[in-house]
Amino acid sequence: MSVRVNYGIGSFGKVISARFLTGTDIIEGIEALCEENSIESATIVSCIGSFQKSSFVYLVPDATAQIQVRFSDVIEKEGPLEFIQGSGVVCKRDGGYETHFHGSMSDQWGVVSGGHLIKGGNPVITADIVLAEVQGIQHIRKWDDETGHVQFYPLENGLGQPRKIEKY
Repeated sequence: MSVRVNYGIGSFGKVISARFLTGTDIIEGIEALCEENSIESATIVSCIGSFQKSSFVYLVPDATAQIQVRFSDVIEKEGPLEFIQGSGVVCKRDGGYETHFHGSMSDQWGVVSGGHLIKGGNPVITADIVLAEVQGIQHIRKWDDETGHVQFYPLENGLGQPRKIEKY
């Protein structure tokens, strides 16, 4: 089995703890916190709460796709939903924020679902979040020829490309 990794080395800067109030979209709230506090790249350390509704996608098999998978159609779950856990990275793409955020939630019957959350489609009832600024690494989202999708591209400041591990 091979090991192939693109990575950067940096450190944590500011740590922000916040409670999002009713009606705030989870991703828009995260990006507003970053913008307000001059944070370019961050990681979501902890994120829990509840949603009024949720919109997300997940991977499904697709034999015609370059990597044999694609995203599902958008799933829309009506609330109330318990937001069990969310994690992700705050990135930049074409000068704006593009947060890559996954989460899991349960409905009123305890049925769990989740996936890649859609910006603008996840208004909270309330949410508690801790995020940490990442310094020394630019979190970038950009097109990846190998996968045929936009992917995470961690670029360490001062380097022209990510560090690499390639073991075959």
